[in-house]
Amino acid sequence: MDNSPAMLAIAALQTASYNISLMYALVWTINSHYASDSTKPLTIVQLATRDESRGIHNDLIDDVLGLASSASRIKFLLEGERLDETAESVAPLTVNTESVPVEPARTIHMQTTAIWLLDSIWAYYRLERRLVLVEGSFKRNGYYCIVYTGQERDRLDTIKLIFRRLFAIYVINVNVFVENRQTGQVQVYSYYPYRSQRCQSSQPVHYATFYGGLGTAPQIHVDNHTLFFDHKLDDMHGCPLVIVTMQHRPFVIIENDANAPNGRRMHGIEGMLFYLLAERMNFSIQIIEQTDHDRGIVLPNGTITGAMRMIVDGEANITFGAFMYSQERALYMLPTTTYTSFPIVLVVPGGHQLSPLQRLTKPLGDMTWLCVLCSFVLGLGLIGVLQVVVAVPRLRRFLLGENNRMPCLALWCSLLGGLHQYPARRNFARYLLMLWLLQTLVLRAAYTGELYIMLQDGRVKTPLRSLSQVLAKNYIFHMLPTLEIIFRDMLPADRIVVMPTLYKTLEQLRDDENDVVRIVAPLLQPTVDRFNVDSGPDKPHLSQLPDPLLTAPLTFFMRQHSYLKQRINKLLINMMSAGLVHRFRRMYLDRIEHMAVMRKPNREPTKLTLWLLAGIFGSIAILQFIACIVFLLELGAAAPHRQRLRRFMDAANRYVA
Repeated sequence: MDNSPAMLAIAALQTASYNISLMYALVWTINSHYASDSTKPLTIVQLATRDESRGIHNDLIDDVLGLASSASRIKFLLEGERLDETAESVAPLTVNTESVPVEPARTIHMQTTAIWLLDSIWAYYRLERRLVLVEGSFKRNGYYCIVYTGQERDRLDTIKLIFRRLFAIYVINVNVFVENRQTGQVQVYSYYPYRSQRCQSSQPVHYATFYGGLGTAPQIHVDNHTLFFDHKLDDMHGCPLVIVTMQHRPFVIIENDANAPNGRRMHGIEGMLFYLLAERMNFSIQIIEQTDHDRGIVLPNGTITGAMRMIVDGEANITFGAFMYSQERALYMLPTTTYTSFPIVLVVPGGHQLSPLQRLTKPLGDMTWLCVLCSFVLGLGLIGVLQVVVAVPRLRRFLLGENNRMPCLALWCSLLGGLHQYPARRNFARYLLMLWLLQTLVLRAAYTGELYIMLQDGRVKTPLRSLSQVLAKNYIFHMLPTLEIIFRDMLPADRIVVMPTLYKTLEQLRDDENDVVRIVAPLLQPTVDRFNVDSGPDKPHLSQLPDPLLTAPLTFFMRQHSYLKQRINKLLINMMSAGLVHRFRRMYLDRIEHMAVMRKPNREPTKLTLWLLAGIFGSIAILQFIACIVFLLELGAAAPHRQRLRRFMDAANRYVA
C-alpha cells in the first residue's frame, strides 16, 4: 500500500472543511512560484479572529504543506530557526499558525515572501499593524498572497478596503485568493496603482482563476509579463510623479519652457537622468522648485524642513539635486542606489598678494633654492680648499684650469649667466665646468620663465595648500547640513556654520582681495567649476586645496517604503552599465571644465607696474648703496696716512673676488 505524503494528503481531502480548489491553488503557488522564482524563505501565517476559521486555516495549511512537500523541494522550519548550510538548494518555508504576537519577531533580514490567511477585515487590521512596525517581520516591497476565507456577503468590498489600505502603506505586490461560492473556483484579485485613464488606483482587478486540479496553472486574465506577480511599474501610463528639486548647476538646471508641462523644463546631469527614467517608466513629471535651496534637516525638536519635509509628509514622490547620501536622510527617506560620485574639495580664501620680494623668490621652491645654495656653497668651499688649505699648484690647475686667478668671481658670473674668461684646457676641468654650466642654464631658464609670468599677472596670490594649514589658522567652516557629521569630530562646534546654501559664502571668497575673510567651504568639485564659469571672465577663480577631502555618492531620495525604488534601481543600474550616466556627466562637465581652464589664458596680462617691479628695483638700490659705501672706502684707503684701511681693502678685494 502506498503511504506517500501525497497519497495521505489526498486521502484526507474527503473530510476537508475547505474548498479543495483553494488547496490546489496554494500548492501550485508554492511549487511553481515561491519554490522556483524566489530564493527567500516563505512564511505562512494565519491571523484568524474566530475559532472556526482558525481550525479551517490549520487544516488547510497541513494539507497544503503535505502536498507541497511531496516535490522534495521544501524544507520546513519553525519560526526563528535557520536554514542549515547543507540545504542551500532547498527553498525554506516557515510555518506560524499562532496569533500575531504583541511584540514583532526580531529578524536580521525581514521577510519578502509570505502567505497570509485572513477571515475578516479585523484580521487584516492585525496584519497591517505588523506591517507598519519599524522592526516588523515583513518588508513592504515583498511578494505576498492573501487567502481570504471571510463569509460576509460583500467580500469584494472588503477586498477593495484591503487594497486601499495596502496602497496607502506602499504594498502593491499582493494577490488575494477568494473562493467563488457558485462555481467553487478560486479567483485571484490584484490591483494596479497606475492604469490607463486611472492613476493612484487601488480598485481590484480579476487577475487569474484556478479551475481546480493538482498542478494545474491558473488562467491569467490580463496582459502580464510574469507568470504570477505582474510588473506593475513597467508602464505608469503617463501618470504624474511629483518631484521637489532646486536649481543647482550643473546637476539640475530648471528653465521656463512654454512647450513643457507646467511651463518648466529640467536638464543638467540629474535632470537628464530623471527624464530618461520618466521615458522608460512612462510617467509625467510635475516639478516643485525649492527656491530657498533647503534640502532639509531635522531640528532638535523633531521638526523636518525643506525638501525632506515634503517627502516625509507625502507632498512629493522623489527629490534630487546633488543630494549626498547621509545617515540622517536615509533614516527619514528611502535612497536609491548610488548612480555616480564626485570629489568634495575645500574652497579657501585666495590669500594675500605676493610682495615684491616674494615675487623674486617664488619662481623656485624651497627645496630648489636649498639645492642651488648647497651647490654654490660647495663650489666656494672647494675653491677655498684648493687656494688656502691645499696649496698645490698642479692640483689647482687640474681642477680649476690655468690662469684662473679669480675662480669665485667666475663661479658667480657663470651662475648669473656671465662669461667665463678663463676656460679650462684639461678635460676633467672642462667636464666639471660643463656640468656647472648645464645646471645653471636650466635653473636660469626655469627661474626667468616663471618670474616673467608672476610679474605679468599682478593677481598672483599665496593661497593655503593643505588642510593642516586651514586647521592651524582657525578658519570657520561653512558647510551644508550633510557634511556636518563628517567634520563634527574634527572641529569644535563654534567653528562650524551650517547653511542651506553656500552661494553667498562663495561670493565672499571670490571677492576677497585683501585676505580678510576667515572662512572656508567644502563643496562638490562640479559646483566650484560651475561657479567659476558663471562668475564671468572679469572675476577671479575660487581657490581650493589641491587634494580632495573625500568622495561623495549622489542618489535620489523618496518616501520610506516606496514601491518605486526597485524599478528605479534596476533602471539606474542598466543606465550605468550602458554608459548613459557617464555620457550625461561629460555633456555638462566637459564644457565647464574646459571653460574654467581656458579662462585664464584668454585674460590679458596686466602691465608691469612699479609695484610689480619693486623687488628688482629695491635689490638694485640696495646693491647701489653698498657700491657707494665701497667707493667711499676706496677713496679713504687711497690716502697715504690710512695704511690699515688700505690693507683691509686690498684683502677684501683679493678674497671677495
